[in-house]
Amino acid sequence: MRQDTRGKQSAQTPAGRSGDAGLLRKLNLAAAMRAFLDAESLTVSGLRTSIGVSRPTADEVLSTLLDQGFIREAAEQPNGERSAGRPARHFEVDAEAFNVVGVDIGAHKVAVVICDLRGNTVSVRRRSVDPDLGPAGRIGAAARLMETSVRQSGTSWDRVRSVACGITGTVTDGSGVRDIRNLPAGRNLDVYSLPGFDSIDVVAEVSARFKRDVLIANDIHLAAMAEQWQGAATEARDLVYMHAGRRIGSAIVIDGRIHSGRHGLGASIGAMKILGWPEAMASLDQQSRRLAGSTADKATGEEVLALFNAAAAGHDTAVRTVDRVAEALALGASALVHAVDPDLVVLGGGLSRSGDVLAGPFRRHFAETALDAPEIRLSLLGDESVALGAARMALEDLEARMLAVPA
Repeated sequence: MRQDTRGKQSAQTPAGRSGDAGLLRKLNLAAAMRAFLDAESLTVSGLRTSIGVSRPTADEVLSTLLDQGFIREAAEQPNGERSAGRPARHFEVDAEAFNVVGVDIGAHKVAVVICDLRGNTVSVRRRSVDPDLGPAGRIGAAARLMETSVRQSGTSWDRVRSVACGITGTVTDGSGVRDIRNLPAGRNLDVYSLPGFDSIDVVAEVSARFKRDVLIANDIHLAAMAEQWQGAATEARDLVYMHAGRRIGSAIVIDGRIHSGRHGLGASIGAMKILGWPEAMASLDQQSRRLAGSTADKATGEEVLALFNAAAAGHDTAVRTVDRVAEALALGASALVHAVDPDLVVLGGGLSRSGDVLAGPFRRHFAETALDAPEIRLSLLGDESVALGAARMALEDLEARMLAVPA
C-alpha cells in the first residue's frame, strides 16, 4: 500500500515539492526542450500535448525558448501540410544557433568536425602531423585547426557550446583520464600511445591550449560511437568495432553504449601478444617502405595506400602483408564476438576504405574462427569517424546540460 501511495504522490508532484513555482518552470522548460529536440516542429497545441501543460503555460514556455534563441518559427509547414483556415504556427529548434566541435588527435593526423544541434555536419577538416611530434606541438596543431575550422565554417565561438576530443592511447576510469602507459602494466605491454602523453595531464593540457573545457575520450571508442550514430551500425544495439588505421584497435558497444570497463580498457585486446597486432603493423610499415623504395624510419600514408593498391593488383608480397593484418584483426574480432555475441561487426579506420582488399581476407579469417559469425559491414565514415564520434560526445554533453534541472 505504501509503495502505491508513493507512486501516486510522485506522479502528482514531479517537482518534488508542492508549490515550488520556480522549479516547476524549469521542469517545464526542460521538458519542452526535449520535445522540440525529438520533433521536426511543434505548434503550441502540440507542445501542450507533449509536456502536459495548460495553454497559458505552453505560451509562456514557448516565449522563453524564443527569447533564449533555442527555437524559431518554422518557415514552412511540415510535410507540405495544408489547412482550410489560418494555419497554425509551427516552431522548430534553431539548430544552427548551437554548435559542437569534435576533435581527433592521432599519431599521423589531427581532424576537426563541427556539428549543429541536430547533428548535421557543418565542417570537416584534417591535417597531417609528424608521428614523432611531442604533446605541445600535437595539441597546438589541433587547436589551430579548430580555430581555422570555426572561422571558415561561417559559425562563431559564441555558438560553440561544447568541445570533445578523441586521443590515441587515453583511458578513462573513476580517477579521470590517463595515458595508457601510466597504467600499472602499461609500459610492459604492447600498447600504443602518443609520444610524451604519458608525462602530461591530458585534460589540463588540452583544455589550456584550446582555451576552454574539453571532454576527452579514447579515439577508438569514439569511432565506434560515430558508427552507431551516423555510420554502418545505426540500427545495432550490440556492436564490435574493429579499427584498421595506421594501428589496429577495437571497441565494444553494449545496449547502445560504449563498454569502457572499470579502467577504460574494455576491448583492449591488442595488448594480448598472442594476436600479433604489433608485428602485423610493423610488417605493413616495413613492406610499404620497401615497395616505395623509401629509406625513412616510418612509412607515409601514401606509401601504405600504394601497398594496398599493389595488393589489389595481385602483388604477392603486398597480398601476404595485407593478409597478415586481416588475420590479426579477425582473431581480435573473433575473441570479442565470442565474449559479447553482438548484432554486428564493423570494420573501420582509414584502411577500411580499401574495401574488399582488406575486408575479403578479414571475412575469410573471421569465418575460420567464429562459431556463429554476425554480419560484417565496412565503415561508412572511414578516417573521419573519431572526430565525428567526439562531436557526438560533445552533443550529448550539451543536451545534458541544456536539459538539466538544478535542485
